[in-house]
Amino acid sequence: MNALKIFFCTLLSLLFTSPGKAENNLNQKMIEELTQCRLESSQLIRLDCYDKIALSSTSSSNALPDVTQMGKTWRQATEHEMKRTGNSAGFLVSVPETGDYPVLMTIPAIGFQPPRPILMLSCIDNITRMQIILPTKQDAGSVMVSTDKTQFTAEWFLRENGYVLESSRGIPGIDEIKRLLNAERLTLKLSNNEKLTFNISGISQQIIPLRAACHW
Repeated sequence: MNALKIFFCTLLSLLFTSPGKAENNLNQKMIEELTQCRLESSQLIRLDCYDKIALSSTSSSNALPDVTQMGKTWRQATEHEMKRTGNSAGFLVSVPETGDYPVLMTIPAIGFQPPRPILMLSCIDNITRMQIILPTKQDAGSVMVSTDKTQFTAEWFLRENGYVLESSRGIPGIDEIKRLLNAERLTLKLSNNEKLTFNISGISQQIIPLRAACHW
């Protein structure tokens, strides 16, 4: 169960106990921490703040990345995935109400508990990007790319202190994305031998707004 859910279940159980017992458990320090979390304007940072309180209150050993230390791309992709509703599959696609940019496409890796790795395709300022947002730091950018249609190796760039992997930009990056079209699944084998698998069925249709924005 997500640490945030554990925390609020614990909090609710305290609220339904006697006032004296609740006051003893929900001490002033936690109240102050909760108040500070509520003041965060970013939903992502606010939830991360609650998660950290939950982890400390439940003595959980699960390590969460420090959202406040993450870069713009990492936070952009993670916040975009927070818009996903229910158990929807496939890419989550966002297009601007006005103008061409940004167009964002994200999808989480299969078989991971949150925080999940995220594949993000984007068109920002007429530049096409393919990036992997990671919950754990990577030390090298070597990637084996496999689909049911093709397989190739690539040297991707490490961005944002190793928490983002990015393919080549421009024409080489677009060519890599084109090799994924019409595939059902994408598997990336990272330099540490970890495998990330994404359900990319439907990518050929879902990527149309991005291709139109970046003119390819």
